[in-house]
Amino acid sequence: MTVLTLFLTVATLVSCSNHETTEDDLTSVNSKTSKDQADKPIYGHQFYYASAEIEINRLKLQKTKLVAEFENGNKGVMEQIENIQKEIEKLKRFNESLLYIKRPLGSKGPMPPKPCLVDDRSNCIPQQNLSPNTVIVLGEELMVANILVKNNKEESVDTSFQSIEDEYGQSALQLKTSLEGEGIMYTTLKTKVVGEITIPTPVVGL
Repeated sequence: MTVLTLFLTVATLVSCSNHETTEDDLTSVNSKTSKDQADKPIYGHQFYYASAEIEINRLKLQKTKLVAEFENGNKGVMEQIENIQKEIEKLKRFNESLLYIKRPLGSKGPMPPKPCLVDDRSNCIPQQNLSPNTVIVLGEELMVANILVKNNKEESVDTSFQSIEDEYGQSALQLKTSLEGEGIMYTTLKTKVVGEITIPTPVVGL
């Protein structure tokens, strides 16, 4: 009995020791995975294309409501309708131009077919996560003039960005923001096709 008891005790200690090691390894892997996800770069040509699509859909919905008001006799909304249509056309021309620019090294896949930044589900909420290490790769043809971030109360939050190079030596931005929770990021770009244009993106500060 003494030998059997001793054997069972040793077996139990070895089992517990292996279990603890497994948990440590798993924690290490999870931490590395979270860091890799946070540091994964955003590719501007896809990012701004999806953002513009979101804004186009928002403006179309707004235009539909105003057209209904106009048809019900509110003639004062006609100017708003015309301005919204002009903005829609500008965003469409911007997106068309993105289809022809040279894609940065490292970017994968086609342009997003649906205006969703988190995943490709048709009913998902289009939001981009912003980590403390957010990097936006611009490549050769995208030029960012300014970035403004507002929280869900429409209040501006501290945001800064600086030009850096990615692992391939391409033009990129390192973005830092104090946003916590949901908000909107307004990126102003200088383009050859439509001049200066500001693209809003629904974002979540991590």
